[in-house]
Amino acid sequence: MTDHGQGVRAALSATRPLADVFAAAGYRLYLVGGIIRDDRAGRSRPDSADYDLTTDARPDRIKDLVSPLADAVWSLGERFGTIGCSLGGQDYEITTHRADTYEPDSRKPVVAFGDNVHDDLARRDFTINAMAVDLADERLVDPFDGAADLAAGVLRTPLDPAISFSDDPLRMARAARFLATLNLTPDPALVEAVVSMAGRMRIVSVERVREELSKMMALTDPQPGFAFLSSTGLLAELLPAVAAAGLDHELVGRRVALVNAAGSSGDRVAARWAALLLDADADRRRPELQRLKPSSELEQSVRWLVDAASWLAVGAVPTDRPTLRRVAASAPKGMTVEQRLEFVAALRSGADLAEAAATLTELRATEPDLDAPRPPLTGLEVAQQLGVEPGPVIGEAHAWLLAHRFEHGPMSASEAQALLDRWWSERS
Repeated sequence: MTDHGQGVRAALSATRPLADVFAAAGYRLYLVGGIIRDDRAGRSRPDSADYDLTTDARPDRIKDLVSPLADAVWSLGERFGTIGCSLGGQDYEITTHRADTYEPDSRKPVVAFGDNVHDDLARRDFTINAMAVDLADERLVDPFDGAADLAAGVLRTPLDPAISFSDDPLRMARAARFLATLNLTPDPALVEAVVSMAGRMRIVSVERVREELSKMMALTDPQPGFAFLSSTGLLAELLPAVAAAGLDHELVGRRVALVNAAGSSGDRVAARWAALLLDADADRRRPELQRLKPSSELEQSVRWLVDAASWLAVGAVPTDRPTLRRVAASAPKGMTVEQRLEFVAALRSGADLAEAAATLTELRATEPDLDAPRPPLTGLEVAQQLGVEPGPVIGEAHAWLLAHRFEHGPMSASEAQALLDRWWSERS
């Protein structure tokens, strides 16, 4: 029996009921996926991560076998050979051995089921991901020497890289992420194939490209990945506006790596997208991002941070209260003006940054609604105060009160009423 690490041992224990059922029915069941790679690399995985399994049983048979013992079964991926189930609080995805490929000009794989785990592993992206553990005897199945490549720090494809990348061109971009994640060196044949096949990325859907790039953006240090994208010509295919800026890829990688925004990984990804787009031509930034079809929340966050480009000059960050109030109120949902300051501080230093941060600390202490200033008067109260019917003038009055709030700070209802009387008199 292979000497496995803690992660795989825990998976073997958890999957034992499934393994017994499949074995009794005459089928083989294998543990696959990143858990084996990470286990051998000494990397921990989240406790909530799914377990990926592969088998020679077909999807309908998988459902028959797991239904009697699973807490829940789902089949959203059945046409791709995948049946999901939950057992004892742990989720599993069980997929029939596959040998699918892409047609030359198609964005969708042609699904073909197989009977041999070696054939299934051959269609995986890299040798380090082409390992399995046979649940019958807990033996490591490693037909392409993925464990040796992992130990040697080499990224290689199971088949000829031209075949692997032709089957799924996204693997070329995925190579950048694994190089950065595991500090690997690409096999020369892999690099040669990417350089010659970079144009094939055009058949991959923008959604898949965006997800792959976002995963790399979330890494602790994505710099090696960007170096690979740039040096192989992939950057020009994935992010043409960024590549057209002509920046040295090491500079781009360092800039993106510097941005490590506080908060969730989503904050980090938005800030890093903004850092990446900063030097793109101003007219091409938004189309470049929109082309990848990000969520509206991500797009708004990135655009708001990119607007901070004017702050990159030393002394350009506003330090006065009125401007900082306006910037705070302009932040999209989920972002704060402090995050914009952190974004700029990651790219340059200066006394104005510290002064702005100090001013914001004071504002936070006295203005709890700094991010979303609340009107001191409702629309009905404004109408009653001015003696008018509801209409556009109410919006004008609220806008005037908000502008006054930005300049002078919060006001009470009585102060707002006095200010409105003066504004109405001057307006009339």
